[in-house]
Amino acid sequence: MKLQTPLEIAGCEIRFNYRTKALLLGSCFAQGIGSRMHDCWMDVMVNPFGVLFNPCSIADSLKLLGEDGHFTEEDVLDTPCGYCSLHHHTSFANMYKEGFLKNANRRLDEARGFYRQAECVIVTLGTAFIYTYKPTGQVAANCLKLPQNDFERRMISAAEVFESLAPEIRRNSERQWIFTVSPVRHIADGLHQNQLSKAALLTGVDLLCGTFENAHYFPAYEIVMDELRDYRFYAEDMVHPSVQTQDYVFDRFLEYYLDDEGLDLRDEVRKIIQMYHHELLKPGSREALSFETRRELALTGFLKRIGREPFELDLLNWTKRI
Repeated sequence: MKLQTPLEIAGCEIRFNYRTKALLLGSCFAQGIGSRMHDCWMDVMVNPFGVLFNPCSIADSLKLLGEDGHFTEEDVLDTPCGYCSLHHHTSFANMYKEGFLKNANRRLDEARGFYRQAECVIVTLGTAFIYTYKPTGQVAANCLKLPQNDFERRMISAAEVFESLAPEIRRNSERQWIFTVSPVRHIADGLHQNQLSKAALLTGVDLLCGTFENAHYFPAYEIVMDELRDYRFYAEDMVHPSVQTQDYVFDRFLEYYLDDEGLDLRDEVRKIIQMYHHELLKPGSREALSFETRRELALTGFLKRIGREPFELDLLNWTKRI
């Protein structure tokens, strides 16, 4: 008896390794996958503008990364969240205008430097609904709790999804692009409208992957909606995938994304993580000190193999996260 519909996934046409620089942009699902890649010591940068949901704002972010210049006071809005801009998620909001600009421009410079070296860009689209700020005509990455009447809301078509992202792929043909559609349901739009939105995203991404040889699709949406397909795989809000589900999709993504050497390194770092999870029964004892030494040697040896130095990394925060 088959109780699931397993989704067979071929590896990406171009497989990547642990040394591949990858920029991740998009929804909170991209944030979850990106943070897991980071915790496995992959060379990634995740959402330098904060979480983004719609294709137009993601395309806007990519354009900013490819240009010169910085955010200025003209970009800043005084919002109920604090000072912020329509390019950013509310997590960037600051009670001081100067504080927002300093942080936003610092992150922009860091992201530009990373993007110029990135070999792969991983984009997760969340919704086809966009909110255009009436005073300026800019599509908002986040409405920042501004009055609803300040925005015009509409759902873009699959053709508009394609048109928003195609110029960036065309301009950056030396990079590989991996697209996913988030399985997070935007039920505030209504279940039917959410389905129409996801359909526009899926069709738009299919057009991109059919047009550009360097564009690829990973079926995160189908894994959750068709293979798992049960509320037990969701968090308590019945909207976001559970931690277990995100871990499962992450494993499937690494099998799609990494080459054979990379998968071996993935297994190695997981063994090291297990060592850091191990509870010492007698801290300070000879056995405990010996175990801690082996653990540190395993980690530093692993980092050396992937070309990274321990002093580059915040080991204390890493051990807290894992």
